[in-house]
Amino acid sequence: MKTAIRSALPLLAVLGSALAPCPVLAADTAISAAKGGAIAPEDIMRLDDMRDIAMSPDGTRILYTVTRQMATFNAPLQTIWQVPADGSAPPRRLATSAGINNTPRFAPDGAHVAFLSDRANPLTGTADLRFAFTTDVPGTRAEVGAGKATLQIWMMPSDGGEAVPLTAFAGSVSDFAFSPDGKTIAFLATDPPSAAEKADKEAGRDEQVMDATGHFTRLWLLDLATGRARRVSPEGVTISQLAWSPDGTRIAVRTTDKTDINTYFYFGNVALLDPATGALGKTLIAHSEGEIHFSPDGTKILSGILRTPGFIGLGVRVHDLASGETHALADDYAGLFTHMTWTRDGKAILATTFEKTRSHIVRLALDGTVTTLADLDGEASDLEVGPRDQLMAVSLSSPDRPADVWTVRKGTSRPITQINPEVARWSLGKVEEISWKSSVDARTIYGVLVTPPGYDKSRRLPTIVQIHGGPEWAWWSGWLGSWHEWAQMLATHGYAVLLPNIRGSDGQGTDFARAVGKDWGGGDYQDMLDGLDSLEAQGIADPKRLGIGGWSYGGFMTAWSVTHTKRFKAGVMGAAPVDMAVMARATDTPDFTTGYFGEPQAHLADLDATSSVRLLDKVETPVLILSGAEDTRVPPTMALQFYRGLRLLDKPAQMVRYPREPHWFHEPAHQEDVQRRVLGFFDAHLRQ
Repeated sequence: MKTAIRSALPLLAVLGSALAPCPVLAADTAISAAKGGAIAPEDIMRLDDMRDIAMSPDGTRILYTVTRQMATFNAPLQTIWQVPADGSAPPRRLATSAGINNTPRFAPDGAHVAFLSDRANPLTGTADLRFAFTTDVPGTRAEVGAGKATLQIWMMPSDGGEAVPLTAFAGSVSDFAFSPDGKTIAFLATDPPSAAEKADKEAGRDEQVMDATGHFTRLWLLDLATGRARRVSPEGVTISQLAWSPDGTRIAVRTTDKTDINTYFYFGNVALLDPATGALGKTLIAHSEGEIHFSPDGTKILSGILRTPGFIGLGVRVHDLASGETHALADDYAGLFTHMTWTRDGKAILATTFEKTRSHIVRLALDGTVTTLADLDGEASDLEVGPRDQLMAVSLSSPDRPADVWTVRKGTSRPITQINPEVARWSLGKVEEISWKSSVDARTIYGVLVTPPGYDKSRRLPTIVQIHGGPEWAWWSGWLGSWHEWAQMLATHGYAVLLPNIRGSDGQGTDFARAVGKDWGGGDYQDMLDGLDSLEAQGIADPKRLGIGGWSYGGFMTAWSVTHTKRFKAGVMGAAPVDMAVMARATDTPDFTTGYFGEPQAHLADLDATSSVRLLDKVETPVLILSGAEDTRVPPTMALQFYRGLRLLDKPAQMVRYPREPHWFHEPAHQEDVQRRVLGFFDAHLRQ
């Protein structure tokens, strides 16, 4: 191991402690992961991610997007690739530029592919260009100069060739869909700033009025024959999802009447819109979540819903347009439905689900019967189905590789891409599903254990518990390496890592996910301790060298743990809600906390009872506190409050605040720095 610390590491608003020298950064590894050494943060940052699977109408080709940063939502480089669905030829790059290319969609005839890109756009909004973007709405003519960095719709032949722009809107296009006949594209774009708003901003008049209505996202129709577009969504409505009816006469849309993120998350409704007139019908499915799908015969609409406000878990709902009834399907199913679509005959639904620690593909009959079609070793996202339901494709991460395109036939899955081939040469930790009994109620709790390469259980290991975000989320028996998923990196440095799916998590049904209402830090905390006790009893975890960490709710549980036990010798708190009354009133998603605790004023006692900042005098564990300066989900003042409170008590604490970062970090230098500090902090306190 080299002893020198990299001088190029960004030192960002670090607040130190004399009790634990700051900064604590991991040293560079002497042997790279590619040569059998431990995984370093820079190894993780070189990995690519993938998403946006789309299958051709004939089921022979699959499109996907490769993203140049693992687990990043706004990576600056994204490319679109195409691979034969039978894996008979290697993938080839279809759409690339210096920036973003994503959201690929095949035209109905399969001859062309449309996608979103921020590449330099030659359109000027004038009608003399073949694909110029013009509008029929007075005062909304959109003009964009060449090189304007907004996401616009482009189209190219599906076998490759020159891409041509279809839109040049003043703001970015967020989603789109071909009409069934391929002659029209419906797309979503947010209203651009008005001339008055631009003038105010330039003059410094940029004050923000809380809860003021922002810019609505509208539905537009683009005629591919004329290049003309018209806005069809009504005033006072934001649209975030769309789906054409099979006959092209209606569009199902997800709508909200406000533009804030809380309303977007929790109060979307599915309704029908007439593309000819823009008339919007009544709400058919309330509290919708995720994509919308018409049945193949156009008589039903499929959507997920939020079953309890504040919770993320999806319920499956099918609305029958003839009867006007909405049917709940499989609400008692233990798994979480994640991606859904209709079978080609419209008699059932195909879906990916998550149960315990793994994904599955299931067939959901309209009577609610669930039949497992394939067990997947890892975490699946996206689901595409071939023309006869015999071929399915998913984005799947497995224990020994990040996400790739996998195809599934007759219950058998196989990868047809290898997006990160270097990982095959790495010496990886062993990933396994484990379980134990909760001392709270004897319920079986599941989790994931990652142990160092070649570990034979002959010795005890320094052990780190990492708690997932949520509470309603879950750990998976798949790839566990990104800027906020540390298990593989830590395992290759000699740690055992316990990833518990404690009560409140997905994967064991809605009641299990709801079990932490008004009880954060109660049964969930005990479930975690019981899992750790199990590892100690098996001779795996060294009780003298225990650490804990996590992000968001994982940060909450870390703060809660260090204020309630002395077992842990180090804790890492990322974006941690430590004052729940502040969280309830200052977060940008207040319905999240009210879903768990109720209206804040009426439940101040419950909120205070779960606020670890009230118990700082109990802390003896050194803590590393990480926070994004622009976090509107968990306000960064909470991190500062926890840190300052500990330092006033002369207790060991470090804090790092990252400029410009929201709740989930975006910038590569910051993502690498988080991993380096996490590894260095645990090494400093658990290697003694």
